[in-house]
Amino acid sequence: MADEARSAGSLSAEAGVDPETAEKDLHKLRHAHPKLVIQMVSMKKPPGEWAVRMMAAQTLRAMKTGALLASKAELDLLLRVAGTRQITDALKNCGYKADGNKLLIAAGSPADVMRLRKTLSAMRRYKVREGEALPDEDGMRRVEAAALLGTRT
Repeated sequence: MADEARSAGSLSAEAGVDPETAEKDLHKLRHAHPKLVIQMVSMKKPPGEWAVRMMAAQTLRAMKTGALLASKAELDLLLRVAGTRQITDALKNCGYKADGNKLLIAAGSPADVMRLRKTLSAMRRYKVREGEALPDEDGMRRVEAAALLGTRT
């Protein structure tokens, strides 16, 4: 999975937006960058950049292998970040309308991610996060939980 994360591109950006603006921005960004998987989440303690990269890589890998947790990659990414297979729970607890800090997450080719990075840099309400060198315990737990969602029992 580490090789998948390195060969794919991903980013996360702190978003200073309300739910209505989040919805509008998501629509615009997905339209402007159709090759990317773009999702907005709300969490009291968003995952670190390392964990986001790994969960994004899991979603991209699931796209390639036909093993998405949902019919759309954006929803798969939300489910992995939320740590559940239940769409209703993911939307309620981590969707962009939920309480908490907003985090925009994108995954795709490095070139497409770089184009989105430039777009977000021009939008003052977004602050692109830079990755930490090593994962923390919480990040490793979240990535493990997200990976286990994809196992068939």
